[in-house]
Amino acid sequence: MTSRDDQHDGQAPAHGHSFEGRPLWSARDRDADQLRELLRRRGFVEFTEGSDGFVVEHPDDDGPMLLVHTGQPRAERVAAEQDYARLLEQAGYRFAPNATGDGQGWRVWPQPTAGDSTDARA
Repeated sequence: MTSRDDQHDGQAPAHGHSFEGRPLWSARDRDADQLRELLRRRGFVEFTEGSDGFVVEHPDDDGPMLLVHTGQPRAERVAAEQDYARLLEQAGYRFAPNATGDGQGWRVWPQPTAGDSTDARA
């Protein structure tokens, strides 16, 4: 059990579990998992110790998630990130480049929930 699990004193995760069984304690956990699942369904590979691929992180409960592509030569990484941008746009996500501060990756905001009047591209 992780220390994050210990914080919840045996309670079930508020948003269930991811496909991999990861507990989704917060809406932000759920949002990051939805983005990961979208990328996987479209054929993108998630980073593992054995392969390059995408990484989605949510450093806190406010602000954007971070989407980066690991490894590979720069030209291939840039091409993958352009593919991510096309998919994010098609799926209605609001996003911006330069997640890492060095010109790589994307900042991605969660999709508005039903009843949210904010435009996803604003």
